[in-house]
Amino acid sequence: LPVQSAITHPRPGAAVPPGELTVKGYAWSGGGRRVVRVDVSLDGGNTWRAAELAQGERVAPGRAWAWVWWELRAPVE
Repeated sequence: LPVQSAITHPRPGAAVPPGELTVKGYAWSGGGRRVVRVDVSLDGGNTWRAAELAQGERVAPGRAWAWVWWELRAPVE
């Protein structure tokens, strides 16, 4: 399966002040493959930034059945 992802912060429709925004969420994949990258767009898909993945236990190949937390810090106007 392609990587699936959900945003957990900020909530949909939340007003965010100018400055640095922290976007958080989780992602998962299928077939025992671990998530190695999550890209986030803050402008409707015009540009993309790579989020940082949470560091967890190392999982043997073919055994990555869980989700992973991700986080992106980016400036917003």
